[in-house]
Amino acid sequence: MTNIDLKLLAVVSELHKTRSVSQTAENLALSQSAVSMNLAKLRKHFNDPLFVRTSNGMQPTPYALDLIGELKRAGDILQAALERRVVFDPTTSNRMFRICSTDIAQFTVLPALMMRLRQVAPSVRIDMLSISSETPRMLESGEADLAIGLIPQMGAGFCQQKLVQGRFCCAVRGDHPRIKTSISTEQFQSELHIAVTMSGTGYEMLEKTLEAQKIRRTVAVRVPSFLGVGGVIAATDYVAIITERLGSILSVGRNLKLLPLPFSVPPFMVTQNWHERYSLEPAHQWLRGVISGLFKDEVAKDAAAARKR
Repeated sequence: MTNIDLKLLAVVSELHKTRSVSQTAENLALSQSAVSMNLAKLRKHFNDPLFVRTSNGMQPTPYALDLIGELKRAGDILQAALERRVVFDPTTSNRMFRICSTDIAQFTVLPALMMRLRQVAPSVRIDMLSISSETPRMLESGEADLAIGLIPQMGAGFCQQKLVQGRFCCAVRGDHPRIKTSISTEQFQSELHIAVTMSGTGYEMLEKTLEAQKIRRTVAVRVPSFLGVGGVIAATDYVAIITERLGSILSVGRNLKLLPLPFSVPPFMVTQNWHERYSLEPAHQWLRGVISGLFKDEVAKDAAAARKR
């Protein structure tokens, strides 16, 4: 690598403008001796006089003229970089955003998100990915833009925005032979259960809560997602713990009812998560704003519905 202080190159540009060592020194707030010393260093480095005294002042050599041209081009590139502002126009962009989510978020968020995008960003595309142990790495590398769901804080370097608070409930078949309008702790523990095993989500917190309260479950089947849970519950006597919002979706058109849990479980928080590397990227900021807006709309609708009841 060339061992030269780039500040010395300012002497070349200023001498070319002024043709005077004294004026260059004044313009650069240097002494004349400092300008002369800097010029001597440059002459030695480039093995060229660069400027020579003439009756019309200090005139550049052909080599200096080439160097000045290169410096101007480099300066223009640097200035353009410093003035660069990334602009994201959702109305014309066809960017693909990759969102990691639990299948609960896919049930509850994706339909509303796609409807909103059709209105404000018709060419923007979404690639939904499942939450996994690779999600933090993917967010950090930019392979994924966001992670949405019941997701614990990922640690240093990751940002998290709370979207909406939710609660767990108990889902059973609508005509369950033993469970009617409520379920006791004894009933809960005596029935067979469907357990959803989703690593890296709030369901791990739920399992710890059950363990801490010594709530026992006889798990008849474990599934990795909620995709088939609604159908299994509606067709069997199994019991499952799901979120209220998901339950309201799964119960549409199904023989399924939702009941309060007979023991205390803390509410959970749906969040969107990203790596701080992308916090200020305009497209990223826009997407986060769209998603947070969807949840604000849902909260407002829920509050309006509660006032009518």
